[in-house]
Amino acid sequence: MKQKGFVTECSDFIGRYWQIIIIVVAAIVFFTFIGYYILKNGRWGFYMKVQENDSYSAASAEVTNYTGKRAYLTFDDGPSENTMELLDILDEYDVKATFFVIGREEKYYDCYREIVERGHVLALHSYTHDYNKIYSSKDNFVKDIEELRKLLYDVTGVHAIYYRFPGGSANSVSKVPMSELVSYVEEQGLVYFDWNALNQDAVSDNLSPEKLVDNIMEDAKKHNDVVILMHDLKNRHTTIESLPLLIETLREEGYEILPIDENAPHVRHHII
Repeated sequence: MKQKGFVTECSDFIGRYWQIIIIVVAAIVFFTFIGYYILKNGRWGFYMKVQENDSYSAASAEVTNYTGKRAYLTFDDGPSENTMELLDILDEYDVKATFFVIGREEKYYDCYREIVERGHVLALHSYTHDYNKIYSSKDNFVKDIEELRKLLYDVTGVHAIYYRFPGGSANSVSKVPMSELVSYVEEQGLVYFDWNALNQDAVSDNLSPEKLVDNIMEDAKKHNDVVILMHDLKNRHTTIESLPLLIETLREEGYEILPIDENAPHVRHHII
């Protein structure tokens, strides 16, 4: 009887032992699962805090490398005999620009197409570029801009939506209130741009490439968002010559060079 009691006691002990083992293992599995769930889902803030710190570090590095300064190269009055060379330089530097073009004869149609095919922005300036005619009446202004829109669409298939007023939106030439012409442009769904830096190539054809760049940078350094006015004209080859130096200088100063798009700042002059 004593032996049987001993065996029974041993059996009971072993049974309780395995129960304890099972309970302990179950507890370990349970708390391991709970711990993993907490960490994975960011409960109680621990895991999320680590993630936030990692994200912050990455964001800080990105901010360090990006100054937040943007430069937009824009060329008025083209296309010209210099357009293809201008496009080649932009390709060499992997830079996209904006071309505010005027109406040209058929021999320049390939230039319109090349601007588009190379990924630049084809934009509106005027058809005739004749200030006295364009700004003599609203009807003439409308006729001019619509003629250019039709030409560019017929030649390239592009509905150009960006516009630059000849002489700027605050010119003193127009016999029609500029506010009235601005309203028309906006009613047509067009977005107009002026400029806040220029190389002054419209003033003289005798300025050296270095002087042209200096003129731009004198203005550019006043702005984080700079829209640069230059001209694509046959007798302004120094503008083409200055382009490599301008691109390199802008990059050295921390500017990201971009084409005008929906994210570009609306740089506009004060309309009187």
